[in-house]
Amino acid sequence: MGEVSSYDPVEERMYNVGVISEWHQRGTDFSVFLKLVRPGDLIEFKRDGYCHWAVYIGEHALAENADTDDFIPVLPCIVHRANPSDNPENMNGMFSASKSLRKGVYGIGDVVVEPLRDVWKESGARVNNGMDNDVAPFPAQKIVERALCVVHGEDRQSYTPYNVLTNNCEHFASWCRNGWSVSGQVAKRTGQVMKLGMVAGAAILPRPVAIMGGLCLAGLQMMNEVRRTATDQSQDALDFARDQMFDDLSRPGVAHLTTADDNSQAGSGR
Repeated sequence: MGEVSSYDPVEERMYNVGVISEWHQRGTDFSVFLKLVRPGDLIEFKRDGYCHWAVYIGEHALAENADTDDFIPVLPCIVHRANPSDNPENMNGMFSASKSLRKGVYGIGDVVVEPLRDVWKESGARVNNGMDNDVAPFPAQKIVERALCVVHGEDRQSYTPYNVLTNNCEHFASWCRNGWSVSGQVAKRTGQVMKLGMVAGAAILPRPVAIMGGLCLAGLQMMNEVRRTATDQSQDALDFARDQMFDDLSRPGVAHLTTADDNSQAGSGR
């Protein structure tokens, strides 16, 4: 009788690989969304002017802020790196509606675990595992473990502060699921800021510097145009050279020489 394998396939399960769902609203779609989202999924919340990211960890006992005699609720929860200005109810305010700013209470440092409802609020929410198409995700159980290790201070990311450019909520979420700290928002906004900065600089800097800035921006646009047309231009050049070659061969003098050479080769071969 063979040995019984101790391998547990649950540890290797992955869910919603590469899935980007539709946007859902908490008031009308909460139950529908819970049927879709699975532990280890990344949730994107659509705020006013930006998106907030979190890792869904499923039903979780919120024991991080409970005494031994307290009632411990078990709720659908997320883990996220808190954005100090993230306020789903008052987008223009600086006071967070969630408990994210109470560092050390719901987690260590800026990474906290909270109920999904509390963070969702009135924003749109969707599953966004789009990075899976470029980088393979960890198994769902591993993703949840990575997120909770940071919450409990067992990983160095527990002690790295929030930074909108280098260490934001999306960086943390992509690290948990795919192993890479990547923020598509930062990459997109950085490109926009560079172009706007060059245009704004042209309006306030001395004329020679403004001219240089304008030339740089024009250069970027020209390079993009060159990339788009390089293939077409190369093909046009090849077509032109081919047409010229056949035009030259069709001229009377060249045609006569070609015929003579053909006749001499035919005579020598007899």
